[in-house]
Amino acid sequence: MVINLNRGPFLNIPDKAHPGQFLVIRNPDWDGELPDIITFTEFLKWNYTLDYGRYIRDLHDYGILPLPWGVPENAAIENVIIKEGYYDRIDHNSFRMYVICEVYFIVDGYSHCQEYVVHGVYESYGESDFLKGVELYDGKYIRLKNPLDACLVPRLNKKQYKKIAKEILEEYYPFEINTRSSINVFAIAHEMGLAVRYARLSKNIEVKVKSKLIHERRDTVVYNERGEEVIMRITKPTILIDESIKDKVEEYSAVVHECVHAYLHNLFYELQSHYRRMVNAKIPEFNDYNYSKTQRNSIRWMEVQANTIPRYVQAPAEQAEEVIISYLERLVGEPDWPEYRELIDHVKGQFRLARNTAKKVIVDAGWSDVRGVYVYNVTGYVDDYDVPYNFPDDHTYTLSLRHIAEITEISEEFADLINSGRFIYLDGHVILNNDTYVEHIDGFPYKLTEYAKRHMSECCLDFKRIYDDPDYEYTFGELHKDDLPPIEKREADEAALRRVKELFAEEEAENSRLKNTPTVSPFGQAVIFHMKRCGVTEDDVADRSGLGVNTISNMRAGKKVKLETVLAFCVALDLEEAFREDLRKKAGVDFDMNNKAHRFYMTILKLCPDFNVFQYNQLCEDNGIKPWTKERQQTKRYAKKGQKDTAPSDESSSSVSIAS
Repeated sequence: MVINLNRGPFLNIPDKAHPGQFLVIRNPDWDGELPDIITFTEFLKWNYTLDYGRYIRDLHDYGILPLPWGVPENAAIENVIIKEGYYDRIDHNSFRMYVICEVYFIVDGYSHCQEYVVHGVYESYGESDFLKGVELYDGKYIRLKNPLDACLVPRLNKKQYKKIAKEILEEYYPFEINTRSSINVFAIAHEMGLAVRYARLSKNIEVKVKSKLIHERRDTVVYNERGEEVIMRITKPTILIDESIKDKVEEYSAVVHECVHAYLHNLFYELQSHYRRMVNAKIPEFNDYNYSKTQRNSIRWMEVQANTIPRYVQAPAEQAEEVIISYLERLVGEPDWPEYRELIDHVKGQFRLARNTAKKVIVDAGWSDVRGVYVYNVTGYVDDYDVPYNFPDDHTYTLSLRHIAEITEISEEFADLINSGRFIYLDGHVILNNDTYVEHIDGFPYKLTEYAKRHMSECCLDFKRIYDDPDYEYTFGELHKDDLPPIEKREADEAALRRVKELFAEEEAENSRLKNTPTVSPFGQAVIFHMKRCGVTEDDVADRSGLGVNTISNMRAGKKVKLETVLAFCVALDLEEAFREDLRKKAGVDFDMNNKAHRFYMTILKLCPDFNVFQYNQLCEDNGIKPWTKERQQTKRYAKKGQKDTAPSDESSSSVSIAS
């Protein structure tokens, strides 16, 4: 093999004075770095350009190279360049290759370019032959039975996933498959020649890496109970499982996940391993790759395949269908949400699957009625609902507030719809604020009506999932505060507008009274005014907002505070929108549309106008946004000098609870 690496401090270029030979020159674009991942076409260009050129020239010299019209037999070949390649998978260890080469002939003193396709075959454990034949290439599409992408990752559609799972079971499962016992995934790994070992794979306590596949003998880094790096010696192809999921449902899917990698993606790994040896770089694990945008599809396809195919291995289609039918036949009447929940859990236990995976198995088997059952977001399930039969697979009625804020930012039409006030956010859905669809308790939206759950297309907005960003999460967990002193609700009607004008007049009068007090700024005056008209003390505001008493005193003194503090104060006193804007201006703070958190605040204020501060805090925390205020102990709230000993006792303090 001729190594002709054209990604380094030097380049090999054709020597026009001596056809077939190359000159070595300094690479003007060399920046000292090599790509982490290469394509097979790049591998051929860097290592086999001379071989392909020599092969085509030899065929031409012997008079057996097919020539295009207008190129005489005695025409000299000036240069041969590998342009691109197409690869067709034979099995998990071999593939056919069709390499397109540009051949430049010298005809009557002019250069004439003709494309050729060179046939070849690659065998992992046999004899490879890259130069099996050549023919003229007319630019037409080369039809491939089992296409691989440029990095040798299979291009599969969903219909082929079951076929791959069946291949794995037929080749590597040594037992008879039946519905009375789950698939022994460790037996599959053993038949593949893969050992299974356990270690802590992430430095942090929160598990990020559940499993790794290591193909070759090597040392790898794991962690001890203190999060310190430890070297583990790998002596054979091994699946490493994070010790936190040992003997759990996740362990079984993690083993199959890595088995799918070993079966489908070993060609990718071999290519990258060859490349790393060439440049003397550390051979990476799957989790260690850093890739550019052009390489992202290959990595994404590998992970999608390794995430999707395991459920067809763990729950073969025929056995899954038999289990589902057997369960449904025992029911009296048509199944509804409770029965479908029991069915999902039954399939989950039968095949040792995660609940969401069991649900997908049932949908794949033809029972799409379960699509609105066990819909999970962030930390909990939303209420079950019906999904129309024609509802696209990549659409959802359930979305997190964080993603709604992102959509609001990029879509002016959606922002106008949200700002119209026609919709509210409830139980993970953007739903029409109508008594037909929303149940209220004491004027507060509580949950979706049964009618709404049966007619989601009528009342809820649906969203298309973008699978490059699959993090659609939400939980309907609201943080309530007991014994919240009531503040009158003010509707945006004519009477409320008149009241706002009257209050502004009162504020102007109060400002005039305080104008001779230079130590109080307009912001401080406004804070004092609103507390007075609402009849609340600093202690009351602290209790309702989560702000410290010292912070509220600073606000009364007109000192500078953050936007979050102003919002918490406004919500705690249930100020009208006009007064909220006025207070923000006087405080010198406003929403910054370039700030992700600020965009999220605007969204939740629009969609959840009746929430209290603690509910807004919970929404922020659930969506990865820093909350406005912290849940302080009462003694900390009364940290103001001289007030610590006057804090309420535990018996009289307000409590915090989670309502679902």
